[in-house]
Amino acid sequence: MEHTLVIWYGATSFILGVVLFFPMRKIILAMSVNRLARKEKREVTAEEMARIKKRVTVIAGLIAVTFAFLYNRFVMFKYFGDLQG
Repeated sequence: MEHTLVIWYGATSFILGVVLFFPMRKIILAMSVNRLARKEKREVTAEEMARIKKRVTVIAGLIAVTFAFLYNRFVMFKYFGDLQG
């Protein structure tokens, strides 16, 4: 039973991370582009957009996966107790 819960925890955490990644990336990208455009008082160029998009992809991935694993850990602990023993 415990082995099944660990597999379930990993699989659902990964799926939740992927589901959260795309909207989070879009939100962070919009905020970053708007901040740069306001700071520079001009439109963002395609080169700047590509550079920002690379950085935002990494940041959104880290935040989404971290949140997914922590959230799933909280839920699994609440309903199934500690998975360690």
